[in-house]
Amino acid sequence: MKCNENWLMQNLLVIFFVSQLFSTSSLLESPASSSSSSSAEPSQETLVEDFFICRSCGHDVSLSNFVLEKYSPLALGSSNQTLSTGREAIVQEVQNTLGIRFKIIVVEKAYCAKVESWSLLHSWFPGYAWKLCVCPKCRTHLGWMFEPLETATSDRYFPTEKGFYALISSNIISEGYVNSLLMREKALRDN
Repeated sequence: MKCNENWLMQNLLVIFFVSQLFSTSSLLESPASSSSSSSAEPSQETLVEDFFICRSCGHDVSLSNFVLEKYSPLALGSSNQTLSTGREAIVQEVQNTLGIRFKIIVVEKAYCAKVESWSLLHSWFPGYAWKLCVCPKCRTHLGWMFEPLETATSDRYFPTEKGFYALISSNIISEGYVNSLLMREKALRDN
C-alpha cells in the first residue's frame, strides 16, 4: 500500500507542476501574452518526458520537452548531448565580457524569479535582449531569459512566445537522472 501511495503522490506532483507550467496565470507567461490568449484553441496534452531541476535545491525549472535547437552565432562551440530521456540537446559554450564561459541549453519555457530589466548589451543572440534567470526558491543563477528587442519592455517580466531561455547546464540536472541514481542506490541496499 505504501508503494501505491508514493506512486500516487509523485503523479499528483507531476500533474500539479505541468498544470502550473501551462496555466495562463503562470509566471512563465508575460502579462501581455496571458491577456491575449483568449483565442478558442483546443488545449493539447503534453507528455512529460523529464524535468530539469535546480542542482542546488531541486526546484522544478523546465521540462526536457521544451528543448530548442536555437544556435547562437557568438557561441565558441557546440555539441549534442543525450538527455536521460534519450532526447538530443544542443549544448553551446558561450563567454561573457568578463571571460567566464558557460555551457547552455536553450529551452522555450522555464520557471524563473522576477529580476531586473532587460539588457540590450552583449547578447549572445543578436536581436534579443536578455536578463538573468534565477531559481525562484534558492536564487541560484540558472541562466538567462531572452526576448526580441521590440518587445523587451520594462513592464515585461518574462519572455513572450517569441522569446526563450538559455539554462546553464552545470546548474540544472535531469530529475530522471537523479531518480535513477536513487533507485540504483536503493536497489543496492536491498540486496
